[in-house]
Amino acid sequence: MNKKLTGVLLLVLLAIACDEEQVKGALHEELPRIIIEEFSLTETRMGEKLWILDAELAREYQDVIKVDSVKIRFYNKEQVEFSVLYAPGGILNKATHNVLVGDTVIVMTNDSTKLFTDSLFWMNDSQVIMTNRDVMIIKQDSTIIEGTGLRADPYLEKIEILGTTKGVSPIELPDIR
Repeated sequence: MNKKLTGVLLLVLLAIACDEEQVKGALHEELPRIIIEEFSLTETRMGEKLWILDAELAREYQDVIKVDSVKIRFYNKEQVEFSVLYAPGGILNKATHNVLVGDTVIVMTNDSTKLFTDSLFWMNDSQVIMTNRDVMIIKQDSTIIEGTGLRADPYLEKIEILGTTKGVSPIELPDIR
């Protein structure tokens, strides 16, 4: 074999080896440490249930757990389930237990209030849900509130729309005459 061809082959092999190392490094970082089917995590404070996160599939990484088909049930002080969040996927921070869920998110409360949005962030330490996306809230009395951005408690009793807001309510005002 001539020296020119040997040099070219050596360069090609070196390039392939470098690419393989880059691919192995990228794959190593992307592979989960553990995959769990039928995942469930219960968050408690002083022995009382705050919420339970259930997922069809969970993939644990260094700092986060990525979950598919998420259902989070929130509990009040009497340990009664008062609202449920549904989302196709989410990410749980293992240290803070903050949760980000996305795609089509629905929250339903015991009083039939429904919240719809693209993504929600659960701030675990302050027990607040937040988003900077468009939201729609439908109350049992057919009141509809739409806006951009939201900060609320998981009961959906204290709701703050952070951006533009519009709404419709079936409440009729009494005749002043």
